[in-house]
Amino acid sequence: MPTKSELCLKCFDCCKWFVLEVRKPDLPQEVIDWKEWMSARGITVVRENSKWWRLKIPFPCPHLRVVEKDTLIITPEHSKDTLGYCEIYPTRPKICAKFDGRLEDPRDNLKCLWKTEKIN
Repeated sequence: MPTKSELCLKCFDCCKWFVLEVRKPDLPQEVIDWKEWMSARGITVVRENSKWWRLKIPFPCPHLRVVEKDTLIITPEHSKDTLGYCEIYPTRPKICAKFDGRLEDPRDNLKCLWKTEKIN
């Protein structure tokens, strides 16, 4: 069985996206306008209620390094042979250190391998 560290090196989905909660616009036309604008920029509304949106923004962490066959790449999409690492891992923010993908709301649409793989 893979370890958590091995899964993180293959996945790093939590480092490729920025999930943000914002107040939903009040007027129906504003909702349509904002959704159109966000869609054009690759931003997805992953959760919505009467007052709030939860947005998934394709904005990789500037400290994420992605290597594919000895070549540094930075893109939200990658092959299964790609490995990622955090260049500030020993001093990373506490929120990163405490992150547990198994506890994330599935509606945020992160594809954390912790949820699908058995780990040591």
